[in-house]
Amino acid sequence: MQQIRNSVIVNWLSSNNLRKTQYMAGHKYISSTEKYRQDDLESLQETVNMFHPFS
Repeated sequence: MQQIRNSVIVNWLSSNNLRKTQYMAGHKYISSTEKYRQDDLESLQETVNMFHPFS
C-alpha cells in the first residue's frame, strides 16, 4: 500500500507544485513532501545527461 502512495505523490509532484502536493498528500510539514522529490531529481539528471550537448 505504501508503494502505491509513494507513486501517487511522485506523480502529483510531476504535475503540481510542492505546496499543492503537500496539501493533497495530507502532510503537516513540507519536509515530508520534499522527500518524494528525490526520485524526481534522479529523473531530471537522467534527462539532462541524455540531451546535454557535451555528454
